[in-house]
Amino acid sequence: MIKPKIFSAKEIDKIDLSEGVIVDVRTKMEHAEKRLALGHTLVTLDELNPTDFMMRHGLDRNNNVYILCRSGKRATQAAEKFTSEGYKNVHVIEGGIVACETHGHDLEGHAANSNSSENSKGPLSLERQVRIAAGLIVAIGAFLALMVHPLFSVIPLFVGGGLMFAGITDRCGMALVLTKAPWNKSINNGSCSIPTPSNSPEVDKTAQGCK
Repeated sequence: MIKPKIFSAKEIDKIDLSEGVIVDVRTKMEHAEKRLALGHTLVTLDELNPTDFMMRHGLDRNNNVYILCRSGKRATQAAEKFTSEGYKNVHVIEGGIVACETHGHDLEGHAANSNSSENSKGPLSLERQVRIAAGLIVAIGAFLALMVHPLFSVIPLFVGGGLMFAGITDRCGMALVLTKAPWNKSINNGSCSIPTPSNSPEVDKTAQGCK
């Protein structure tokens, strides 16, 4: 079985975008908050179809695919989709966007720089919204368990289990729900351009996965 390769986030500036592509598989809201300034394309993990993606972007099996998520878990799952379909030059960017920020790579988005004026224009980050929502639900569940009926204690237990699952898999159901909230729908998905490999036909340089 073909296994994905690990690529250090420290070396991301050395990627030859004429021979490959960086794919961000996070949600559109995460991408809007913080994303690479380096050319890349956005396709959420749930929407990723490797063969369709490669064909639409004029890429072939010889091109390198570098996959990015928040910390690496979703990128690994996405890479396994590629390798299961026979793609060999698949790389997981180790540590994801968190590691890219740690290594000082240029980032864009309203949460990319807490000191920027752009940051003040955006809503609360998705991570903070999840914390607030989880805390509120737990507090309500505990109150109902104390004041109404002990069976309501299942609510905080359910939330706690969900947070554990999110920590293990790097996939949070509450976050996916919050991305559909009215105050998050107007967020600009941001630019995520993809360069055209030298051995492929000309393609639209605006990432189709962002639409």
